Amino acid sequence: MPSFFKKRIMKQFRLVLCCLLIMGIVLSLLCYTVIERLMTKNSTAYAQSTAQKFNVEVKYLFDRADALFSSLLFNENIEQIMHTPFSAKTPSYLNALHTQFSSYRLMNAELAEIALVTPEMSWSSYFDAATLRAFSEEMRNLRGTTCFGLQQSPLTARAGSQEQRLVFGHNVYGMFDDSLYGQYLGSIILSLDLSKSSIQLPLSERSATCFVLLDQNGTAFPFNCSDEQYQQIQEQGLAAGHGTWPMGACQTEDYLIYNTPLNDTGLFMVSAMDRHALSKEGLPTIAILIVITTAALIVVVLLMSLMLQSVVRPLSQLSAYIDRIRLTPPGADAEPLELQGCEEITRLCSSFNTMLREQARLTRELQQATVNLYEMQLGRKQAELEYLRSQINPHFLYNTLEAIQGIALEHGVPKIADATGALGKLFRHNIQGSDMIPLGKELEITQAYLTIQKLRFADKLNVLISIRENTRGIPVMKLLLQPLVENAVYHGLEPKTGPGTLFIGARLEKGDLLISIYDDGVGMPSGRLAALQEELERPAASGKAETAHIGLLNVQHRIRLRYGMPYGLTLHSTPGGGTRVTVRVPAQTQEEENELC
Repeated sequence: MPSFFKKRIMKQFRLVLCCLLIMGIVLSLLCYTVIERLMTKNSTAYAQSTAQKFNVEVKYLFDRADALFSSLLFNENIEQIMHTPFSAKTPSYLNALHTQFSSYRLMNAELAEIALVTPEMSWSSYFDAATLRAFSEEMRNLRGTTCFGLQQSPLTARAGSQEQRLVFGHNVYGMFDDSLYGQYLGSIILSLDLSKSSIQLPLSERSATCFVLLDQNGTAFPFNCSDEQYQQIQEQGLAAGHGTWPMGACQTEDYLIYNTPLNDTGLFMVSAMDRHALSKEGLPTIAILIVITTAALIVVVLLMSLMLQSVVRPLSQLSAYIDRIRLTPPGADAEPLELQGCEEITRLCSSFNTMLREQARLTRELQQATVNLYEMQLGRKQAELEYLRSQINPHFLYNTLEAIQGIALEHGVPKIADATGALGKLFRHNIQGSDMIPLGKELEITQAYLTIQKLRFADKLNVLISIRENTRGIPVMKLLLQPLVENAVYHGLEPKTGPGTLFIGARLEKGDLLISIYDDGVGMPSGRLAALQEELERPAASGKAETAHIGLLNVQHRIRLRYGMPYGLTLHSTPGGGTRVTVRVPAQTQEEENELC
């Protein structure tokens, strides 16, 4: 995004136009997808609603079947013919049942047949004896109405008929004859013709949706589709369910299939929506959408063209004018800018011309003020030089210390001579030379400091030095050792009763220089040690410093500023057991130090 704003305004304008065109195309595709999903959702809702309505209708069929069974179970003729199917009264029973069954079929148009089956006999004009006995065996020991789904008779199938009927069954038990009471006698089978039913079946009011009634055995009863279309739906549905009809919604190559179970009947309503037909139904809406989007894009392009003339082109001219101004000498009057555009552009042009005139005036004044300031600074520098010349020459101080040293030797006072010489060496070291010196040179300066301290402590101060030869040439920061040694003398050895020992050592370890300064003085309490260690880990600009150990803090901050982590000081101290300060710095050569500087 930042690179976009750095482009010229004309390029930005063209990029905006391209983005608008792309957005229009994306919006059209998005709307097409949304419309297609809405149509699919609407069709799915219609399929669900139809399945719910048909669920109610099938429940009504079950209730009708239960009502018929309730009437037939209390028929004494059925009980007698099932008990003695081949008696002398059988013809009269059959005539009475035929008349009664005919009246049932007249009152119930969907009732295709009432069949009876017992272990000894079967009575049906639609099913053969084997089929009836299979039904009876399937619902053996069952109470209530049993639905066998959609069934086709082997008799009609051999004749080439594709007729299917919804079949119900109910067991018959003895009721009128005391000797037969509660005894299983046989079964009654009802066959319903759905095409003659008074229930509202799904019709072809929506050409994109097909409805199929399925039973648990996979037998189908298509309502509003051809056999070829159902065959395609079945193949894709079974493929999506890996050999079985999937429950709920699923999508196939050509259909959106929704499978709904109908109550506890064991039947299923399959709704198959043709996705291609749904897409065709949405084409008029998509065409209208494309026309509206195209018209909107044309209007946007026209408006953007007007903005190009009134805003973008004047801004481009302003940018080119600014480039010309950069070539104009400072303080010179530039040619006035003329821009044609909207009101804001004209006001901008007027304000810009006024700003240019004011800038030229201020530039001339600034040039004059710069000349005056330079003359003032030149005079001040001259005054400073004169002041520096009037200062005492540092060599006068060194020469004076050497004179004092000579007088002390002449009068036989070697201690004063040693102290004066050591003090002069310290002064020369602090004022002259580079910030980085070899460790051996730093040790010499530290020994000069210890020479002065031995005059104070006499035999109380013992100094041990163990510096490895391979460490003497390593460059270190000036005044690295002296503050640490001073801290050990004043805070560790001076408060101690009796003589004390100061140890200074240096060695190399894994590319680092380790310097140890150890005293066997009074040490530090744990609380004070912890506070000092915490202070050492703070940044140099934290604003807090323990003045009693300012030398330690100064060295630590100088090391961290130059080398960073993990270099610096490490403290170990115990009350009465002395203090050890370990310095860790990189063991760099002189060339590496010069590159670092």
